[in-house]
Amino acid sequence: MNMKAIELFSGAGGLALGIENAGFDTVAHFEWNADACTTLKRNRPTWNVVQGDVRAAQFSDYGPVDLVAGGPPCQPFSMGGKAQGYDDNRDMFPQAVRAVRELRPKAFIFENVRGLLRPMFRNYVEYIRLQLSYPDFPIADLPWEMNLARLQNHSNSNQASKGLRYTLVPKSAAPPCLSRVSISRAAGCLGPRGP
Repeated sequence: MNMKAIELFSGAGGLALGIENAGFDTVAHFEWNADACTTLKRNRPTWNVVQGDVRAAQFSDYGPVDLVAGGPPCQPFSMGGKAQGYDDNRDMFPQAVRAVRELRPKAFIFENVRGLLRPMFRNYVEYIRLQLSYPDFPIADLPWEMNLARLQNHSNSNQASKGLRYTLVPKSAAPPCLSRVSISRAAGCLGPRGP
């Protein structure tokens, strides 16, 4: 039995092809751009391409899955853009986080531009990282900076070891033995689904 995945922000399908080649059955490819959806459907007519705004997606309709993958739009963080980050309405990291929180996969992969690692986004990247690390931690209806402080306190508390927890390994911090691991080899290390 193949492992199941969903992919967000599929674009023309580059990451989707890698996931497929790794042996995953992707139950849904989410993309809003009509031309990209046409390309996906033409190249892979059997794929379930869900065209629309991912903010309206009911991810639970597609679970359970072993992997959530995607490349949230880069424009909010790109060196060539206005670098508005969280304040850019194209920032879809909140949706990527929501998918992980709702589906609770064994693993997730998100890729983005190098500009995301600039010092001006350091706190926001930490906010994303902590939300993904502690998907059970409730996010309050507060500005993200206040939720970041709450998550930082949680990560330093005794409560941090309770509930579902993911360990994030950015490519830049991956040990040399993992820096060139294929998706299929990494997937073989996932182990059984957690609670």
